[in-house]
Amino acid sequence: MMFTRLVREELAHTSPGPRPRRLAEASALLRFGGALEIRGGAGVAYVVETDVGAVARRLRTTLDRLLAVPSELEVQQPSGLRASTVYRLRLGTGVGRALEPLGIVGTDGRPVAGVSPVLTRSTDGAAAYVRGALMVAGSLSDPRRPPHLEIRAPGEPSARDLVGLLERCGASGARAGQHHGWRVTCKSGTAIGALLARVGAHTAFLRWDGELLRRELRSAANRAANADRANVSRAVAASSRQAAAIERAMASDGWTQVPAELQAIALARLASPEASLGEIGALMDPPVGKSTVHRRLAALTALLEDWDGPGLR
Repeated sequence: MMFTRLVREELAHTSPGPRPRRLAEASALLRFGGALEIRGGAGVAYVVETDVGAVARRLRTTLDRLLAVPSELEVQQPSGLRASTVYRLRLGTGVGRALEPLGIVGTDGRPVAGVSPVLTRSTDGAAAYVRGALMVAGSLSDPRRPPHLEIRAPGEPSARDLVGLLERCGASGARAGQHHGWRVTCKSGTAIGALLARVGAHTAFLRWDGELLRRELRSAANRAANADRANVSRAVAASSRQAAAIERAMASDGWTQVPAELQAIALARLASPEASLGEIGALMDPPVGKSTVHRRLAALTALLEDWDGPGLR
């Protein structure tokens, strides 16, 4: 969660941009981080919770300056099972006036499902909306671990709409699913890096991309080392089989029927069972190349496989 918090902090301090982007971001903050609250005789309020103070202050500033909606900020310190501070922003008076232009409720005052297409029509609007969702509902794996991005969604329409916005921001391969509530996930390290860069988390992107490159290089090195070990094991096994077959052949009467050039290559292999083809070729008189050694060993192997044939008994 440490990296998640770093991403949220960085996003909360990015430039908010012009009014359309700020409204798109605020809409996501309210939809993915808030819920309606019935307060008895006090009426209906809308409450947004976050564990990053800068996020709460950013949303409060947007609501106050662009929509003139008053709000109350409550701070709950860690206690009991809650390990972190919680910032609760409560919108009370005039909440309907704020939620309608942000696409949270319709003109009839009823909740609207899904993401507002008006606020996210432009590419910048889509990026601002995703930024808001990440600040209150997103979580990312540590860059040193397998890549995983997850964003909690309030329902299926919002989750599926968010998948489309993520794809528009470069995070192809995102999926919506239901597991203890609706969630949008992405497990592509490249796609997550592209998303971080697009929404403005440039410092987080550099760290993410650096660790991604290290993992790829480490994986490539491990694959190469494993391939080398496998090749060496196969070569040693083949050499051992050849040496055993040569020893049996030399102890039989049919050895004199083996062509001289194959006898020479057999003796060289027997003398240096772990030598490479190039090293065996250098032992020959005159020296021969690897391709010649390979052909002669193949011919010798085929001959030894037929050693019990009528001509070599």
